Amino acid sequence: MGVVTPKIIIRMYQEESFPVRTPSYMPQLTLYYFLKKRANLQTLSLYGRIGHHSNGQEGGFYLKDGDINLKSGSFSTNYLELGFIKTNVSGRLNAYQFYKTSLEFHPKKLVDTPLHGMYSRLRWNNSLSIFRLSPEIMQNNSKRPAMSLKGETTWKFGDYENLNTFSPQRLNLSLTFYYHPNFLEDIGFFARYYHGSDYYNIYFDHQLDILRFGIMTEKLSF
Repeated sequence: MGVVTPKIIIRMYQEESFPVRTPSYMPQLTLYYFLKKRANLQTLSLYGRIGHHSNGQEGGFYLKDGDINLKSGSFSTNYLELGFIKTNVSGRLNAYQFYKTSLEFHPKKLVDTPLHGMYSRLRWNNSLSIFRLSPEIMQNNSKRPAMSLKGETTWKFGDYENLNTFSPQRLNLSLTFYYHPNFLEDIGFFARYYHGSDYYNIYFDHQLDILRFGIMTEKLSF
């Protein structure tokens, strides 16, 4: 099975004029192949992905003073990703579990030259999601889990930014808690904590610690 994802991330700044700059354009083509499929949602899948990440700018990467040109500097990278997805239902926890692990590789020739030595081209990604299943959900496939928890990590390999092999700056991590109240059909609430390098294109050199609250829609049903 193949899936095309036209992903775009837009960040709004607290400014008086033109608060949205350099969106992240992140189209992806992903192919999935079932290696094992059993009853009770127990599956093992292999997937491969071709991805692109750019900001649609064509200016110089550096300013005259040597700082990165955050407003109009060009940022572009292409990558290949290969990984596994495992799903199962835990009777002991009464929960649906989703685990994904992958290696993400950015070929040197497909990465903007100024990023060489600054941007990790080999990354190990992991994701674990747990959806709490109530007896009502087990009996009615149209109902959605009331609560879910998702943890994600990325470890960045390679010689870049003169970081030590086990430097904490190589780790990106996030934790998301999602709650879907019974009185809402498709809308839920979430709280998310993120720590690591900035994921917004040319801002990758910045470090973030973010606690976010909001609303979201969850299409997964059982």
